[in-house]
Amino acid sequence: MTTTNITPDELWNFPCEYSVKVFGKTCLELHTTVCTIVERHTDKIHPDNITKKQSSKGGYVSITLKIIATSRVQLDAINQDLQDCELVAYVL
Repeated sequence: MTTTNITPDELWNFPCEYSVKVFGKTCLELHTTVCTIVERHTDKIHPDNITKKQSSKGGYVSITLKIIATSRVQLDAINQDLQDCELVAYVL
């Protein structure tokens, strides 16, 4: 029996397009804060690569940012920084 040791970078085939999706309570600072956090780990994100959607009652918003991911380490760092942010409720 042969086993293959595939690294996470090989599995993901970096660099690749990746969507970071964040949910939080609707507030003015959420969009700016999320973009600042993600851009610490990536290039500047073009506005065309950012989408926002309000919840049906308007209390929450989802923000999706399309980035070019370069490694699993980068994605883990983005995820951790977003989870540590008080304004962010969930990260997908």
